[in-house]
Amino acid sequence: MKDDRSVKNTRAEMEIAKRQSEKTFSREPKQPGRYKVYDKIKDHVSLRTVDTVIIITAALIVILLVVGIATGNPR
Repeated sequence: MKDDRSVKNTRAEMEIAKRQSEKTFSREPKQPGRYKVYDKIKDHVSLRTVDTVIIITAALIVILLVVGIATGNPR
């Protein structure tokens, strides 16, 4: 039994080392930092909240554009 456990532990350590080595020495390009930010936002904010923020921002842009055109002085 003890040999079976030590074999499993050794195999698990080898798998961890393999993953770490692949992560460190992989030839794939690293993702830009913005993906990390997006992932953090995605983990803490619901999709409905993101949609709400986008809709409010778009509405404010349109409102400010209309107000700017209405109050602007033609020269």
